[in-house]
Amino acid sequence: MIHQQPNILKMLSESRFTENLNNQQLQSLCRASRVHSLPAGTILFQEGELEDEVFVISSGHVRLSMSVPGRGNVVLLTSGPGDLVGWSGLISDGRMTATAVAADDCVLVALSGKRVRELCETDPQLGYVLMIRLARVLSQRILATRLQLLDLFRPGGDSR
Repeated sequence: MIHQQPNILKMLSESRFTENLNNQQLQSLCRASRVHSLPAGTILFQEGELEDEVFVISSGHVRLSMSVPGRGNVVLLTSGPGDLVGWSGLISDGRMTATAVAADDCVLVALSGKRVRELCETDPQLGYVLMIRLARVLSQRILATRLQLLDLFRPGGDSR
């Protein structure tokens, strides 16, 4: 895995989630990471599953959807390069709140939620920055969900 370290470092340094972290912080995250390639159409994780990893998209796009009674799977948003998916593995019990499917071929950096939490404990400055970034991700997801709800319940819409 040592030969992949520069790749992971480059991928993480180009992500919005890790922008402006110093080299030591990026190196620490690299040690908690691996590269994960995903062909188009592959499920990364499913709603309700337990998952310890959180994923930073290096290339490609991942569709996030939720199961809605009477409507099936509803796509909430599509995330692309630099975005974070699978945040539940980082801050909660790891139960996924959505299903993630590769919209096209993807390369992701998979970070161990457990190891990142440990890094945040030992480096509170890193922990603070990552939690602020995670709060931004959650804020974007809440907005996307609100927009989906507006569409779902619009007058004359297809709501059941």
